[in-house]
Amino acid sequence: MPPSATAPPHGAPVPPARPGPGGPRLVPLTPDEWPPSLRTVLDSSRRDGPGRNNLFGTLAHHLPLAEAWLALARVLTHDGTLGARDRELVVLRTAHLLGCDFVHARHIGQARLAGLDTAETTATALPLDAHPWAPDDLALLRTTDALAAHADVPDAVWQQLTERMRPDQLVELLVLAGQSAMMCMTLRTLRTPADAPSGQPEATGREVFEVRIERDLCCSSGQCVSTAPESFEQSDVDGLVTLRPDHLTRSRPADLQLAVELCPSGAITLTTVQQQ
Repeated sequence: MPPSATAPPHGAPVPPARPGPGGPRLVPLTPDEWPPSLRTVLDSSRRDGPGRNNLFGTLAHHLPLAEAWLALARVLTHDGTLGARDRELVVLRTAHLLGCDFVHARHIGQARLAGLDTAETTATALPLDAHPWAPDDLALLRTTDALAAHADVPDAVWQQLTERMRPDQLVELLVLAGQSAMMCMTLRTLRTPADAPSGQPEATGREVFEVRIERDLCCSSGQCVSTAPESFEQSDVDGLVTLRPDHLTRSRPADLQLAVELCPSGAITLTTVQQQ
């Protein structure tokens, strides 16, 4: 069923858009085609996780707009007044409501780093009564639903927000929801594909991985522990990361690959040793 031209009912997601036979409607430019300023921004944003090449390659078609959007995104992500958990709840919920798989997948890892567990990230794509949300989380999610459907927030929900947020945070919340919706609509409409794995093995249900940690390189950031807690643990003594004794039976390939991408010191390597 094609997406509706009108706003979805309150809380109802738009079915995800799928690339047509011809692929993306606007092919992202490759990094070799980007101006130097855009390549510099990508290099400086590695801590934001993988999956930015096709996003930046799409924005590269309009450099002044790309620079303006990236400046706003940088403020909202790194210099904003909202907590990371609040921010990721709004982004994930908006991506679900607007049917943008690209943005939703990009922010799963960031949501985990912000403290959302698997049940919570999954529940951002479910009806709000399907999960026992805390009152503050529920108010944010109801706000996001209302903005996506009606571009307004009911008085009762607004009152809940004002009880815990300052004026600057309230303004930022609305701008964040709008910026997220803008990017979701752009990438969905253009059928922008997710990035191909960058030198990492694709995760399948039958692959067996070998994980190595160079402890001399470990900088104790703990991002791998937040991203893949089934695989990594951090010492309370020296802060260095080690593999969990049971990681071979508990590890999830997608989480391991994300941990490799997010490790700021490059201390983790992941190789496929067997494929059945």
